[in-house]
Amino acid sequence: MKTISVTVEQTNHAFMLAEWLKNIRFVKEVNIEFEKYSGGNVEAVQSALDAIISKQVFSKITDPVAYQRQLRDEWN
Repeated sequence: MKTISVTVEQTNHAFMLAEWLKNIRFVKEVNIEFEKYSGGNVEAVQSALDAIISKQVFSKITDPVAYQRQLRDEWN
């Protein structure tokens, strides 16, 4: 077995590359190692999205079209 090491600057690029590599049939394992400091904010955005999903913010909306019309009417 052989190992290849690849360095990318942005976390989202690392995730995209890992997903691409996992789809190649002869690739046995894909590991992502992070440095302590990362210049991107992908993790912060993802954690905010996960928090929104877990709270089900929009679960009380029964008619999405009427809800969007109401939002647009507030702008006029």
